[in-house]
Amino acid sequence: MRQESFTLGTRVVALASILASILASPGGQGAPQGAVPATGDVRVSVTVLGSDRRPLPAAQAVVWIPAAAVKARPGAAAPTAPLASAPRIASKSKRFDPRITAVPAGTTVEFPNLDRIFHNVFSLSPGARFDLGLYRNGASRAMTFDTPGLVRVYCNIHPQMAAYLLVIDGTNWAQTGADGIAVLAHVPAGRVDVRAWDEKGGDYQGTVDVAAGKTVTLAIALDGSNFKDAPHTNKYGKKYPPPDDDANRY
Repeated sequence: MRQESFTLGTRVVALASILASILASPGGQGAPQGAVPATGDVRVSVTVLGSDRRPLPAAQAVVWIPAAAVKARPGAAAPTAPLASAPRIASKSKRFDPRITAVPAGTTVEFPNLDRIFHNVFSLSPGARFDLGLYRNGASRAMTFDTPGLVRVYCNIHPQMAAYLLVIDGTNWAQTGADGIAVLAHVPAGRVDVRAWDEKGGDYQGTVDVAAGKTVTLAIALDGSNFKDAPHTNKYGKKYPPPDDDANRY
């Protein structure tokens, strides 16, 4: 009888010790290990100052959370699912469509030719130099972009063709609509870094305090009053030749 009483008391002490250990564990007040961290949404409003000094909504601006801001949160996972298919920048009506594209580093981008003429796609951007050569209607070529940064994409035949590919070091990003609004969803709660880029307004770096289960607003004002769409060289670093019949045949 005494032996049974001693065993029961030992079990009670052991259970109490385990409970105390759980309550003191990281994750707070008995939260199970591996629990999904608290997140909130960030509603970003981007405006850009024009040459007339008037602010306008920045359409197609890119906003994102750098990877380091997510990795700094213990247990935080990538909030965006892998891309279902390869993004594409098409040659269409002697233009690139879309003009601005954002992808996470390591993404393969397709470059289809939808025109009934030849096109060439190339870039001389640092860390992303490539030349897909000359190809006809219906053909498509691809390139994988591993280095974060801005990639300026051109056609070696048609100087008016230009596109911007922003390769992001992160997985949570969005592009603004015509109203200059974008929403970053499932951002880890707390103060996090936010980056933005606009063709005319350039780069932005800032922070925002994210509340768990809430939507916070971040207003970004960029200055594009001095923006000029400067001409670029061809893939050989030379000026484009004057337009002739080849511009219509190719």
